[in-house]
Amino acid sequence: MARKAPRPSAKPAAGAPIKSRKALQRLAELASKPSPPDRMRREVEGMVKAWLEGAEEERRIEVRDSLEEMQGEIAAGIEAAAEMMDEIEAEDEAGRRHATSALQALRAAREALQGARAGLA
Repeated sequence: MARKAPRPSAKPAAGAPIKSRKALQRLAELASKPSPPDRMRREVEGMVKAWLEGAEEERRIEVRDSLEEMQGEIAAGIEAAAEMMDEIEAEDEAGRRHATSALQALRAAREALQGARAGLA
């Protein structure tokens, strides 16, 4: 019986270049499942920790700027998700539950990004 290949880590390698687009894609993927809010917070914390490992002040500034950019993108996603919820019919309970969970996941990601950015100030 063949063994499955190990899944690649979602966290970036320590000291790796900040790839905010890739990080946002990962957060969007988790929100679409939807993942619980605490999972979203852990994901953000893991990414930020890896980006900051062994970081000098210049790197901390770069991370802070990337977090600010990501916050803006997540905020736009929250707004879009809230608008989509308004369009879901009241009878579609499963759709509403899924959309509500995804919205909560996005809000948790935004809060985690805000917290991480505040910690770098």
